[in-house]
Amino acid sequence: MPGQELPDVFSESQSAYFNLLAIFNERCDMLRNQESVDFNPVMEAVVKIVSILKRDDRMLLGLANAPYSYISHHTGANLSEMIVISGVNVMIYSLKISYEFGVTDNHLLYVGIAGLCNNIGLLDAEAGSDNQEKLESLRKTEEYEVSAKKYIKKIKIDNFHTESIEFLNTLAKSEKNMLSKTSLQESMYQYAIIIHLCSEFVRLTHKGSFGEVMTPIDAMKKIRGEMNSFFNQDIVKLFFNKLSIYPLGSFVKLSSGETAKIVGINENFIMRPLIFIVIDSEGREKLPPVKINLREKPNIYIKHAVINEELTERFINLF
Repeated sequence: MPGQELPDVFSESQSAYFNLLAIFNERCDMLRNQESVDFNPVMEAVVKIVSILKRDDRMLLGLANAPYSYISHHTGANLSEMIVISGVNVMIYSLKISYEFGVTDNHLLYVGIAGLCNNIGLLDAEAGSDNQEKLESLRKTEEYEVSAKKYIKKIKIDNFHTESIEFLNTLAKSEKNMLSKTSLQESMYQYAIIIHLCSEFVRLTHKGSFGEVMTPIDAMKKIRGEMNSFFNQDIVKLFFNKLSIYPLGSFVKLSSGETAKIVGINENFIMRPLIFIVIDSEGREKLPPVKINLREKPNIYIKHAVINEELTERFINLF
């Protein structure tokens, strides 16, 4: 909200998020033109994101849920939605789920870089085309795999096994491999499942080449249907329980006719989150916003999700 003083961790989260966008965007340009690219600055930015997620993940998850137009407006730069913004968001969701799943710190960094580079194989194609539908269909082709491997081999990070990123990138794109555990190292398989889940969630809930943008609840339903045959159901359950069908930072319409922002998740009660009512039933801003725990208000329920870029802009700092 305008004039609102942000908690330090929220300001730190915003700074870290937009800093990573800028650094990753710069390095992607370098990957197109150089044979070897120092990704240590990217790694430092990822380490910063991990440290913030462990303390307070609300603002980072809110930014990851924000419309691409909001992110582009606040960077003032021409960023690739499918490679840069999507990559950072997939990374944040993947790190969130991995941390909750108990992934060790050193492995979190591999998950982070792999999630970040989720669509890096589109660098060649994007440079020659702005057809988003064509780019989206390219993600599952052999041409994409060749391009992704080429660019990942250019990435140089001190004391880091880049080949693992190449393997994770390939595995997370292959639905055939995702449905089988044959001879795959279990931890790598788990990380790939997480990245795949988060990539699909970002793809479905953000505008781009993906047709009509889905609300988080519709995206979750679609993902749940597609993931029923996955080997590790614990990861799938954790994904739904931690992100919820109404993710942090998203907006909903209540049975009272009011509009609210999701600011907290009640685990195992995903239909009853913590909310701030921001718009009253007459369409006027609620001053001040009213915080409610829906678990304690059985007479109020969520009718449907709301996708509204103006609300994101006005209430991005409200948690």
